[in-house]
Amino acid sequence: MFRIAICDDEHVICSQIEKIILENQKYITQEIQIEIFYSGEKLCCFMENENDFDLIFLDIEMELLNGVEVGRKIREEMDNQITQIVYVSGKNSYYKDLFEVRPMHFLSKPIKADDIIKNIELGMKLSNKFGGVFSYKKSYETYRIHIKNIIYFQSVDREIKIVSIKGEELFYGKLDDIFHQVEKYHFMNIHKSYIVNYDHIEKFKYNEVIMSNSIHLPISQLRRKEIRGLQIKYEKERLLL
Repeated sequence: MFRIAICDDEHVICSQIEKIILENQKYITQEIQIEIFYSGEKLCCFMENENDFDLIFLDIEMELLNGVEVGRKIREEMDNQITQIVYVSGKNSYYKDLFEVRPMHFLSKPIKADDIIKNIELGMKLSNKFGGVFSYKKSYETYRIHIKNIIYFQSVDREIKIVSIKGEELFYGKLDDIFHQVEKYHFMNIHKSYIVNYDHIEKFKYNEVIMSNSIHLPISQLRRKEIRGLQIKYEKERLLL
């Protein structure tokens, strides 16, 4: 799921961007969820309650809390460096003000459909490059956690324990299904009960890994050669960054 926010105090602009996205959904590789906000205050309030977005189309000229101030709150007060921001404006005089917010792009009004779709596609590429988000369900609620914060997954009977830098959670699921979702983010299936985040491995040993939270996890005998190959591959990729 790729989550998009549209924030503009002009209702017609929000409707226009939403319509462009919905009409072009079939050309977009991921399922999209859209939330609309008509003020910067409402967007910030929503995000402060632990609701994240992958991409925000954000108007600059809004009353009370303008787009530049919203961007600063997202980057500085919320310490959110991952959400991509695309500013939308009828003026081109804000470039210096936007520097510290690090927007992905700047779009001028009137809005063009091609520009919206290109920015969504770029946002998806950057989301994958910088880690993305893992979603899971507990009861009827959906929770989201940044991939970079996950240390490992553990299969516990019919449940999955997700261990992150912020703690632990249990939810129902299958380890194989989870591995298909996170493999592209350099997760390793080291054992039938464990999937680990390569970026959180502090030390490789022949038969185990030591994670960033000091936990020792076993590498099954059948997977040691494969894990060694992945370790070499990922180390080479790091050298090329």
